[in-house]
Amino acid sequence: MRLIYLVVLALLASPILLMPMAAAASDDDDEEDDETTSREFSFRAGEGVKIGDYRVELISVVSVMDGLIEVKVWRRASDFEDWRVMEDHRDANFDEGAERGGLTLTVIDIFDEETVRMRAEYRSDYGYPQKYVTQRAMAPKNLPKLAVQATVDKTDISAGDEVKVTITVTNTGNDTARDIVVQDSPPLPQFRYLAGYPPKIKNQLQPGESDLAVYSMVAVTVGDVNMPVTVARYADSKSTIYSASSPSISIEIKPKRMPNLVLKVDPPGPIKHGGEGTINVTVENKGDASAYRVEVSAEVKSDGNGLEPVKGNLDKSFFEIPPGESEMYSATIKGSRSGSYAINLVASYQGDGEMMQKETGFEVAVLEREHKYLYYLLIVPVLILGFWLFRRYKEYKY
Repeated sequence: MRLIYLVVLALLASPILLMPMAAAASDDDDEEDDETTSREFSFRAGEGVKIGDYRVELISVVSVMDGLIEVKVWRRASDFEDWRVMEDHRDANFDEGAERGGLTLTVIDIFDEETVRMRAEYRSDYGYPQKYVTQRAMAPKNLPKLAVQATVDKTDISAGDEVKVTITVTNTGNDTARDIVVQDSPPLPQFRYLAGYPPKIKNQLQPGESDLAVYSMVAVTVGDVNMPVTVARYADSKSTIYSASSPSISIEIKPKRMPNLVLKVDPPGPIKHGGEGTINVTVENKGDASAYRVEVSAEVKSDGNGLEPVKGNLDKSFFEIPPGESEMYSATIKGSRSGSYAINLVASYQGDGEMMQKETGFEVAVLEREHKYLYYLLIVPVLILGFWLFRRYKEYKY
């Protein structure tokens, strides 16, 4: 009987002993649920991030310079919704913050007009942030969108060449772009800028409309040049600022273009005394610029004047010989005195304000005068031999 009483007493006391243990376990679970964690993530305007039942959506980047963005934070199956402008590197509590089961958000960096990086603090059991596209982003929007293109009219550039740069801005969006300002690269030291700089575009562009600006510059130094991007800044109907830029352009500036004349002479063979011969002259420009005011003159480097012009002249002038082209002319001369005559041709010409000169030399031979009576001298021995044979014939005959 006494044993039964002890068993009943033990059964009645066990729930009382287990209650503190259950309470302690419950407190431990609550402490785990109350722990907070932080995660970083990047997202763009029109994207959202799921954190438990909370949704964080980036509405827009208000100002990159001032570090301001607009976000919307709301919670599923509740009435909580908060639209707010946040400042970078400043904590913002939503739904009483992470310490009370809500969210604490901080803007870490603003990359451009559409992309930011944030840090979120929240309860550990909310899990990892997951990105999604918002309904607002999927809905059609009336926004301007500019495309900027910068082109040059030539890529083979040498020092002294003029280059035309064309800036084209096109509105590819579905709303008017307003307050358009083009910010081209600052004047580069490798160029001298002419008309049209800095470029200017229309203040407004309707959807599908484009405008262009053209300016000229002259290359002044040799080397590789990387022209920075051209940026166009504009606003929408709500005065939100956007920007668009063109790709950069790489240009190689080669040394200054210069003419290079080459004189080619086809002289005649030996000229008989009193005979004639033809001299063919070719003046070729092997440079990469035109040669102007070309003057070709001839000088005979021999004593006496045994060459006489019959037709044409070795002295010649040309106003221009473009690169890769040539001029040909001929002169006929007569050899009036035997001898070897050295002739020197000199071509003087102008290229980009500089005077240059090229020369070449050749020889013309005039043969000795032929004396025809010498041929008669050969007959004398024949006559003597014939006379001697005739006499011998008569002597033996008798």
